[in-house]
Amino acid sequence: MPFTEETNKFQIAVVKGNIIERITELTGFTDSEITLIIEKFETKHFRKKEILLKAGDIARELYFVVDGCLRIFYQKNGNDVSVFFFTENMFAGAYDSFISCQPGRLSIEALEDSELLAITYSGMQELYNEFPRANELIRKILEERFINLHNLFTSQIMDSPEERYLNMLKNNPGLLNRIPQHYIATFLGVTSVSLSRIRNRTAKKQP
Repeated sequence: MPFTEETNKFQIAVVKGNIIERITELTGFTDSEITLIIEKFETKHFRKKEILLKAGDIARELYFVVDGCLRIFYQKNGNDVSVFFFTENMFAGAYDSFISCQPGRLSIEALEDSELLAITYSGMQELYNEFPRANELIRKILEERFINLHNLFTSQIMDSPEERYLNMLKNNPGLLNRIPQHYIATFLGVTSVSLSRIRNRTAKKQP
């Protein structure tokens, strides 16, 4: 890869985003194997409120969040419902649409100005041809996402809205200050008014 200003920006993003560490955690690949993977990514920037993917479109890219916050959501009865939030050092995307190359029902929005590393579907296929074991990384990413969604689904069934809020407060305290309250409310499955009451009750219980 010839050295250019874009190359330099990409190298800075790779270091800043800790993507090498994340791939190592998930796979245990060697440095040379990880280099093969990293070379298929490119740096992308999205402004706050910019839509990365619209429902009905095919997800052409998979992302790694270097800096910023993304929201994946769907529309129901004219309202959008937040499904998940992606922040720094997380892989993000509408995986079902990306892997199947079929239109999806989910949208992705940048909640903050965001810097991402992106790999296209065609880039992923090239990677598989050059390094077949790369499919282990995708499998690990999907397993991680499945566990997250399973925990969310179980919590929706077994926990009260206040318990879900407290879990979010415990596991992602900084996230609550980065995301608009009405998005958190739909994520927790409550109205904005109910969330305000939960926050007030929780604040009074804290020492």
